[in-house]
Amino acid sequence: MDGMDRRDFLVGAGLLAVAPTASSAARGVDWAAVRREFRLDPALVNLGLFYLASNPREVRDAVDDFRRRLDANSHDLMLRQAQEVAAALGEYVGGSADDIAFVPNTTMGLSIVYGGLKLRADQEVLLSDQDHTWHQQAARLAAGRVGAKVRVGTLYESSAKVTEDEVATRLRNSITPRTRAVGVTWVQSSTGVKMPVRACAQVVTEANKGRAAEDRCLLVVDGVHGLAAVDDDAARLGADVFVAGTHKWLFGPRGTGMVWVNPEVRDQITPLLPSLSDRSETALLGPGGFHAFEHQYAVQAAVRFHQRLGRERVAARIAELAGRFSAGLAEIPGVVVHTPRDPAVSAGLVCFDVPGHTGTELVEHLARKQIQITTAAYRIPYARIGTSILNTPEELDRTLREIRARVR
Repeated sequence: MDGMDRRDFLVGAGLLAVAPTASSAARGVDWAAVRREFRLDPALVNLGLFYLASNPREVRDAVDDFRRRLDANSHDLMLRQAQEVAAALGEYVGGSADDIAFVPNTTMGLSIVYGGLKLRADQEVLLSDQDHTWHQQAARLAAGRVGAKVRVGTLYESSAKVTEDEVATRLRNSITPRTRAVGVTWVQSSTGVKMPVRACAQVVTEANKGRAAEDRCLLVVDGVHGLAAVDDDAARLGADVFVAGTHKWLFGPRGTGMVWVNPEVRDQITPLLPSLSDRSETALLGPGGFHAFEHQYAVQAAVRFHQRLGRERVAARIAELAGRFSAGLAEIPGVVVHTPRDPAVSAGLVCFDVPGHTGTELVEHLARKQIQITTAAYRIPYARIGTSILNTPEELDRTLREIRARVR
């Protein structure tokens, strides 16, 4: 870790806590000091930081440094830095640099994957009704070009009560010999449900027994709200493809993202666009041309920032805050929490309904109180918060008090 272990970084940056925090897994970090690394509006309680992340000082400095170096001599950086970013992301997700392609966002990554998938007219793509509308649209555009079908199913009855067995059973019953790809979302922005990707992968593996390569069913994961919010290696979940923007929970520069592809299925996806990089077969999937390279190269700084904090600590802090908010909502009469309380099937998003108010109305009301929340407007517009490591228990408690007063 650049000659500096995680504890050294925390001490040197002033982020090591003097006293432990509430969660044992999150102990050792001064979260107030972490927050000071970001340029947040001090007057705003921002519970929508997952939408388009603020960047820590380390990432901002990296962007500025790469911009200066590109201004001085653009030819000196491009090949070497791209390899270093791929190596950083590969390590972070538990995979290899050669299995990483750069994309500007999740939507572009999913479009490239589905658009390049070797799909026939007699095949289908199976999605969940809780996948983001742009995930569904990416699959539909690709299927429409070859006359294939997109089928959208329901993988659980109630988001608040979802279980791994229910999801696996429904998925098993939904896959047919025509199913060429299954798309799932690691953490759903519409419900806050953390999908059991490993269980889904096992179901897909069973379905693939005896299938030829051209009929193999691929598991495609939209991982944007799980990357850097969940303590797990994305490349070891059992998926065939993992797509995520890095400008959300990872705090990466805006306009950056990644596609990881299992080497076993790389030949099943054809590049759609000319690529700038030929460093690996998977890298060829990334769109070519010139980009905001100072942002792309600075992704490695975001990875380092998270690694030094410790992914376990980050995930524990996120879960601790989400649990605190969910518990507080449960005590308010009439409020319905749509995100499960079980941390095995939830992460950093909490979706809920307040009696007598639509999600949009609650967003507008809290905005007048200098509290930022959001809705997943593309689906059922529940009120929604995200518990970033930059949020505080006091911010959550203040928001709960405002919601409680509104219910009265």
